[in-house]
Formats: sequence, structure tokens, C-alpha cells
Amino acid sequence: MKKLSIYLSFACILTFVSCSSVVEGVNDNPNDLTTDEIDAGLYMNTPEINSILIHCGDQSRRAAMWSGQLVGVSQLYLTDYLYQVTASSFDFDGYQSVITQTQHIREAAPNNKLYQGMCRVMEAYLFGSYASLFGDVPCSEVATGESYPAFDAQKDVFAYCQTILDEAITNLEAETTPSYRQDYIFSGSPTKWCESAYTLKARFYMLTKEYDKAYAAALKGVSDSNNSMLFVPLTDAVTTNKNRLWYVNNLNESLTTDGSYLMKLLASRENSKTDETARIAYYTIHTVANANKGIAASTEPQRMITYEENLLTLAEAALRSQPNGFTLALSALNTLRAYLAAGGCVNSNFLTSSYAYDSYEASDFEAGGIENLDGSLTATRALLREIIEERYISGFTTYMPFDDARRLRGTSENDVAVSIPFNTSTATQHIERFLYPNDEITGNINAPVDPGLYSPTPVNAN
Repeated sequence: MKKLSIYLSFACILTFVSCSSVVEGVNDNPNDLTTDEIDAGLYMNTPEINSILIHCGDQSRRAAMWSGQLVGVSQLYLTDYLYQVTASSFDFDGYQSVITQTQHIREAAPNNKLYQGMCRVMEAYLFGSYASLFGDVPCSEVATGESYPAFDAQKDVFAYCQTILDEAITNLEAETTPSYRQDYIFSGSPTKWCESAYTLKARFYMLTKEYDKAYAAALKGVSDSNNSMLFVPLTDAVTTNKNRLWYVNNLNESLTTDGSYLMKLLASRENSKTDETARIAYYTIHTVANANKGIAASTEPQRMITYEENLLTLAEAALRSQPNGFTLALSALNTLRAYLAAGGCVNSNFLTSSYAYDSYEASDFEAGGIENLDGSLTATRALLREIIEERYISGFTTYMPFDDARRLRGTSENDVAVSIPFNTSTATQHIERFLYPNDEITGNINAPVDPGLYSPTPVNAN
């Protein structure tokens, strides 16, 4: 990524006025993105930065707290952790900060396949994430600029995301000589953007339980850890440019993994082929920001769309949908374990700690095997349980654990789902969705009545 000091400085995010000097003296409006003299790519940093802020921000932290991975210990995050949120706790800021910006770029550069593809990926990422977290959300009329956009059905939003991701892929696969290099995320690589598009397709098909389609998409998804979409913080002195977990603890809005179900689960996974010592240390988050050297270190990259997610989607989707699913799933899981065993489980600060992820064999999942000691499951179900558990662990800081918990909860999947405890003894239900933002409820005449935190979204309703 480009090491620019404006990277995550809120006050310095570029606006459409910022480059007016580039066209000083021409007859056209210098602030008009359709002006031929301005490369629309100059504005790409705006939706990229805002995508990072959204997907690595509050909504990902709440998802982690409500899936047993983070513990809020003070201020805002303590109330969030205890499920004490209101409609004012949430927002739809991404419609303005991401979608409006990408639409301007697409309109200004209709023939630039790279720009079109990048923008469509960011749009699908935003729309699909909102649909997963909130349920029915504005989508189709956001694109047309309606003042009071209607709320589209959740399944229709996912279908729309699949359509625009296909459009993105068509453009990115056709782009052979990209001319844009000021891309903070992938340095203008059509291949990496395209792989992220396929992994997003697979993610959304998993959410709608179309496992055969998820498998087909994941086959073309993120193929290498170097192709993962990450937020890579800067090494400068600007605190807003840092890992967002470090940043909130630096503000004393404390989060930790101490006492979380995630850490308890990691500690229980030891067997003759698995040693989680290093990953436990790497995942430990201290409330004192600068004490963190692992996943919440100031310059530690944050996951968005990853190689690990794609491999685990291949594994679960294959097991559920393919004729030789067990073999395919075991192969994908072992590919991930080989990556973890090569040091992919931690950063360089923890490579001297002990860790092991030896390949599993089919017999390990049979009755009496190390992953099915009590013989309570078939080999297929035991393998599925391990895959879903690994999704929960490898997906830490992303939406995947929260998405999986809601996808599997209350179904016949209780034998393989991760058993996430409540955050408080007074709770009787797990949170199923985010509340519609107060601004949307009061400002959009088409906003529906909010179903509440504990009402499953349509794709998760049984």
C-alpha cells in the first residue's frame, strides 16, 4: 500500500474539491468529476479509505463481541458488550462515504475497466455487509439517488450483490494493462481485486445457504495469502492511521480477549496434531494499547477478505454440496493448516512460540479419532464441526464468526455449531441483527418498523 500520511486521517480524506488546482484555467467546472482533464482514479482513495473504516470499525467490533470473541470492559464497549444498544448506536454512513463516491467515479470513467471493477467490488462489499447485519436495507434506490430509498428484501440485496460482482469480474478479467497504481489496497492489481470479488460471491452464497454456488465461486477466490484484502496501517506518528483495535484501546475505550469464549476454545483445541500456544498469544488483546504485539498491535494488518476465509469456504461448501465432498473438504482444511504451520497463524513476534498444525487424515474424524473421541458424530459431521470451529477462530476480527453463528443457530446444526455463551447472565437470546440507525428511521419515510435485535434476518429465519 502507498505510505501516504493521509491514509486514515479523518480530517484529511480527499474531497471532490481537493484537486481543483489540477484543472485551473480550463473552461469546465474544476470540481466536476466528469471533466475529461481529471483522472477519476484520483478520487478512488475516498471510498477505499471509507471501506476500511467501515469494515474494520465499530460494526466488526460489535459482531466480535456478540459472537464471544471480544470483551468490552469500559465506556462504549462495555455497554455494547452487555447488549445495551439503541438505534443511535448504528449508522448507514457507508451509503454516502462509499456508494456515492464509487458512483461518481463510475460515471466519470465509464470505459475504464479497472475503475469500474474496483468500484463494483466495494459497492457489493458494503451492500452485502449491511444486508447481513441489518436484514432488509436500502439498495436499488440508493443507486438511483432517491431521497427516500425503499428498503429492499435481504435476499434481493444479496442477489443484486451477485449481479454487480459478476459485472466487476467481467471488467477486471478484461483489464490486461491497468494504468492505475495509486490503489491503497492492491496497487492496481486486477487479479487481486478479481479474486476478492469471487470470495465475496462465495461469502454471500454461504449466507443464503447456496453451498454449491459458494463452492464454485471460492474455486476462483483469494488464492494466496499475499492476495488477501487487508488494511495495512502506516508506520507514521499519526494515531488514526493505525490498527483499529489498537486505536480504540489507545482512546481508553477498552476491549480485550481476556475471558472471551474465543480464548477458551483455543485452549481446548490441543491434540497430537495441534498446538495453539502461539495463536493464543497472538490473539491476546491487552487493554493497554501499546502492550499489544499481536493482532491488535499498532501496525498489524487487519483482515477484510482473506485467503483463510476462502479456503474454509471451499472446505465447508464442498462438504455440503459436492459428491466427493469429504475428500475435497479435508484437502482444503489441510491446505489451511499447512499455511498456519508455515507461520501464517501469527506475526513475527510469536514465531518462536510453539505451534503445530499437522495434516489431518480421514481416520481422525472417525469414531474414536482425535477429532471424534466420543464417537458421537459421523466422520462427515466431525469434519464439518472442525471446519466451522476453524472458521470461528481464523475469522476473528471479521464478520465470519457472527455470520456463521446466526446461519447455524436454531437449526439442526447444533451438533457442529460453535456454542457461544451469553455475555451476561440476564440474557436469554443471542443478538440476531443490528438495529436500523436512528437517522434512517427519522429521516426516511420508507423506513420499516425495526424488528429488534433478537429477530433473525430472513435468510436465518427457520
